[in-house]
Amino acid sequence: MINTLLRKEVYAILGLLFVAILPLALQKGEPFDPSSADVKLVIMTPHNETIRREFGEAFADFWKEKTGEVVYIDWRTPGGTSEIRMVLDGDFTRADARGDDGIGVDVLFGGGDYFFKQMASMGRLEKLDVFKKRASLFSGEKGIRASFTGEDCYGAGRDWVGVCLSSFGICYNEDGVRRLGLDPPRSWDDLSDPKYFGHIALADPTKSGSAAKAFEVLIQQKMNRELAMVKRDPGESRVHMIERAKRQGWKKGLQLIQKIAANTRYFTDSASKIPYDVAQGDAVVGMCVDFYGRTYNEKLKREDGSSRLQWVRPEGGTSTSVDPVAVLRGAENGELAQAFVDFLLSERGQLIWNNRPGSPNGPKYHAIRRLPIRPDFYTPERLEHFTDPDVMPYSGDPDFVYNPELTAPLFNAMRHAIKVMCVDTHVELTAAWETLIDYSDGDGNMPSSALRYFSEVRFFAYNKIFELKKTLNKRRNKKEKLWVVNKLDKLAANFRRTYEDSQKLAKQRID
Repeated sequence: MINTLLRKEVYAILGLLFVAILPLALQKGEPFDPSSADVKLVIMTPHNETIRREFGEAFADFWKEKTGEVVYIDWRTPGGTSEIRMVLDGDFTRADARGDDGIGVDVLFGGGDYFFKQMASMGRLEKLDVFKKRASLFSGEKGIRASFTGEDCYGAGRDWVGVCLSSFGICYNEDGVRRLGLDPPRSWDDLSDPKYFGHIALADPTKSGSAAKAFEVLIQQKMNRELAMVKRDPGESRVHMIERAKRQGWKKGLQLIQKIAANTRYFTDSASKIPYDVAQGDAVVGMCVDFYGRTYNEKLKREDGSSRLQWVRPEGGTSTSVDPVAVLRGAENGELAQAFVDFLLSERGQLIWNNRPGSPNGPKYHAIRRLPIRPDFYTPERLEHFTDPDVMPYSGDPDFVYNPELTAPLFNAMRHAIKVMCVDTHVELTAAWETLIDYSDGDGNMPSSALRYFSEVRFFAYNKIFELKKTLNKRRNKKEKLWVVNKLDKLAANFRRTYEDSQKLAKQRID
């Protein structure tokens, strides 16, 4: 036990050293001296080093050409969206107490539209000049749309704007899938196959915004299917029929997530770790955003163009959302911050996302493999330089349209429900699932009574999830926060008992 703890501590220390040293190791030439800069731009972001370097150098070059000034970009990277949210909450709370307008950070770059909507609702974002100065970008058939596949592309208050597109899907290791004797996964349902037990990597949805979004898309798939197939019972009103379909779809979505989580080897705090581990063979399958999967597909390409790491859109579709940028309230260098936003939507800024390294307006060092938000850039001339010329997000009818009315108001409650049901109880969950697998019959059928217990999600049924939402909102002071934690702990205890009962029934072979 002691040796195990020591190993974990050593690995943690080595990991921190790796994170700290890697950016320095990747630098070429002499390090930049901030004191030699004429202006400074402070940007807070969850983006990785590749994106920071490409856009940092490109914008610095652009600004030098335009004004003759040398700009120093001070990147602030406290972690993912959850960590950034905590930092911003603390900084703005202190600023408000002092009567200050800003917090010493100019730009918020990346993190998903849900996060930016939260910041906008709290009055922490400035109006963006680009909507007035370059109004043509947002008009006409080839302009940036207000929404796409049901997802907002910019804020209603014109205080944030998407700069590239993202989709959520499945990454898998070809060698690992072959070793398990399975066909490559094509749908979310495929990940519930017991043969994947111990081979799936997931991220904690309360720590990773992209992981939470992927789970939301999965649930919406199930709800949309139920709504499309539902038939009215005798004497049932249409309203009641639709509500019944929503409840059933929500339940099936949670039950699928439960089974996928039961196959999961671990839950990480960072979604970017998933494709890395899948690529290394530490996991066989994972749920991740498209550009994470495509980035590792690119890194592992062989001479014949093949790669052991693949990324696929799940059957039934997935929404296409945006990754935004915004200027924070009270930005010390507001003019430069607004110029950075404008640059990201310019031809030069847009083509960095998907052009091949070394191509006109492309990245200098590595292909980023994200999709530009501007529809007018998907032309034959420009696609010649794209790393993903076959991915045409604006072509044809979308295979999935996100319906915010179904799940958006429940987003926070949903991710906490999944944490309670799958993350906090992961030991009991996987133990029960392993027992169900071991006691399956020759055709792979699990003991039905035990499986029913295992799949019981009534604590987070569609009507009760609204109660959880109200509970989570009661966190205005320390006492209320402790009360909420206690409520969540009790819910976790209920699931632990359910999983343990399921395990007992399976061992007793009670059907």
